[in-house]
Amino acid sequence: MRERSVAQLLGDYAMAAVNHREASRAGDYEKVNPAADALTEIVRVLRDRGDLARLLSLLNDDRVEVRGWAAAHSLEIAPERAERVLETIAAGPKSLEEFSARMVLREWRSGSLRFP
Repeated sequence: MRERSVAQLLGDYAMAAVNHREASRAGDYEKVNPAADALTEIVRVLRDRGDLARLLSLLNDDRVEVRGWAAAHSLEIAPERAERVLETIAAGPKSLEEFSARMVLREWRSGSLRFP
């Protein structure tokens, strides 16, 4: 993974977010955890390279699950922008993403959220 370009990593990140959502909705926890692990590893690689800010480009993705994950992982570098994305998702229709956005915001604001 460390040899992949930033563009490839961002593509992998978006795909992992989609895979996580699909597996979560299907109740397929054998696929949920590897997708979450992939998201975490990509964030670590981007951070180690000094490229974590490139994740901000995914805050405008058409897919809510990609925006939500990217916003959660962007709180440490662009909190105001990331919070706005999460607040928008949290104000949306009842869904896994809406619930997740509310929980991330709650944990962030309480100081309990830890980054990978």
